[in-house]
Amino acid sequence: MHSLQVETRIYNGQEACYVKATTDVPVVISTEEVIREEHLIGIAGTVGFGVGAIPEMLLPEGFVKQTGHNDKTSSNYGNVVDPSGSVMVWIPRFYFKWNIDNTLEISAYPLEGYVLHRAFIDGGLTKHGFFIDKYQCSNVNGVFVSQKNLDPCSTHIDHNPIGDLSVAPSNTYGGLYKAVSGRGSGYNLTALYQYNALALLSYAQGQATSSIAECAFVDVLPHFPKGCNNNALQDANDSDVQYSSSGHDNCALTGSGVPFAKTTHNGQECGVADINGNMWEVASGFTKMNDTDAIFKTLKQSVSLSDIIDDDTTQGSGGAYDIDLYDDLDLSGIIDDSATSKYGNASETTFEMSSDISSEAYKRTCNGIPVALGKSTGGSTKFGNDYLYEKWRNQLACIVGGNWNNYSNAGAFALNLNNARTSLLLVEKVVAPIKQANTLKQKCVNIVVSYTLLN
Repeated sequence: MHSLQVETRIYNGQEACYVKATTDVPVVISTEEVIREEHLIGIAGTVGFGVGAIPEMLLPEGFVKQTGHNDKTSSNYGNVVDPSGSVMVWIPRFYFKWNIDNTLEISAYPLEGYVLHRAFIDGGLTKHGFFIDKYQCSNVNGVFVSQKNLDPCSTHIDHNPIGDLSVAPSNTYGGLYKAVSGRGSGYNLTALYQYNALALLSYAQGQATSSIAECAFVDVLPHFPKGCNNNALQDANDSDVQYSSSGHDNCALTGSGVPFAKTTHNGQECGVADINGNMWEVASGFTKMNDTDAIFKTLKQSVSLSDIIDDDTTQGSGGAYDIDLYDDLDLSGIIDDSATSKYGNASETTFEMSSDISSEAYKRTCNGIPVALGKSTGGSTKFGNDYLYEKWRNQLACIVGGNWNNYSNAGAFALNLNNARTSLLLVEKVVAPIKQANTLKQKCVNIVVSYTLLN
């Protein structure tokens, strides 16, 4: 006999039941749906948090669950292989709550004071979750794929350029939309708010436990994923984390960090790798259409990311720079035309909290934009001292995560707003902190791909 707690809630206008304790007993919602505890986002500080097993009814055609997919203790928990051979990780939807003391709470349930993260709203619908590539992408037989121990693609002609892919995108940041389209329909260039969802999961996991059994990266401050970021194939804060060279400068092979669990978003083998350093990654869903004020653009919740397949700038085209796809987001007094800051400012609140998904506060927070007093020159270890480069850049292509040669710019929250759609490499090597657009190692840009399921 098994005992279990079941909670009934209303999602998308339908009654749904969820297991509230670990159990082997499935809860049957209907003849079409079975939800188990392992299908949920989990509890911060525990094994399996930040990833989930996808219910069979939601698995897209051609996707194959890896051995151990449903086992929280497995290195393949929540991992699948898509038709291209790419390894992807399932992130179940979650609700969050930032408190004024910078503590963060994550739940699989819409508890009072919590709000659904923007990463799970697409095309006007609430999503069960999304797949995201486990590794940075490489060129395998002309397709932009996510596999381990490969040389990551870039936008520079001398380093595995995306222009060599079968779909022949331009070697620019904007070209990444076309690069992604070569994987097939339903994929999208990962949105800034999806990267923020990973950063929140990393933050919550790092704050909730001091045990390396649950989270490998918590033995060395800051309590965030480690990365290839010291220009010597190591992590700047944790010299035990080492990478294998890709053969290009000090860029690492994809997912080659050892110990691997220290380099993933949840500190476990099952997580998403290399969200700190190695290669800057271009994020969609957040841009700017002028260089004269602090009005930025965030993708409308009614728009489906996977419908954006190129970087067309024409109004009404449906391209990534079609102004009709976006809402205004006023960042006056928060993001300056040219400034460098870091996340965190002593005991000041870093992110504002709103349970209204239509509010500008909600949109700012889900895109990783802090409040005005939530950033400072030195930042806070609690937020990894992660870097925020502020700029009013027309046709903005924001980049996240940092790269291999400058640890002060790298991290799960790291965000650079200084680059445009047509950006490409201008300077071959940089060892100093980024100051201007032409000192960015832009050849290092790469992107992971997410596949957002229909409801």
